[in-house]
Amino acid sequence: MRPLNSPLELGLRALVVLTASFPRSFDIDRLVLMDYCLLHSADLGGPPSVLPPVPTRGGELGVKRSVLEHGVQVMARAQMVDLVATADGLTYRASEEAAPFLRLVDSPLVRSLSEIAAWAASEFSDLPTDEVRDRIRAIADRWTEQWTDEFPSWFGPGPDDEETLL
Repeated sequence: MRPLNSPLELGLRALVVLTASFPRSFDIDRLVLMDYCLLHSADLGGPPSVLPPVPTRGGELGVKRSVLEHGVQVMARAQMVDLVATADGLTYRASEEAAPFLRLVDSPLVRSLSEIAAWAASEFSDLPTDEVRDRIRAIADRWTEQWTDEFPSWFGPGPDDEETLL
């Protein structure tokens, strides 16, 4: 089992977000965005981020959806997450057992994630999904610009550079 970026890790992070946002429920797309807010909170004006500011962090959004979905299913099978049918489709909400479970999983990381999730829930839970996505996209565009200016060789030739072939 790979512990990093596994369904178990992403499921636990989703559980932290859903617990902080209780009684709200989110679909998978919104959970992906909230997970991003959880990990990169400083980029969004929040507390210090859990992960370092690497230039590829914007790409996380596209690759974690299926792993996060599996993680939420793991938490649902453990009865930590309830499935909620809405007019817009299937959403997920923390179950009554989620908060006591997270208190048992006491670790510096879970405590830090819980604090950041409380901030993210107050900042983003009531916003429309499109608005959250737009805020993240604007920041991702800024990073790309910042990192390509600071480390142009990482991103290949720029529009004004001559490309040479060996």
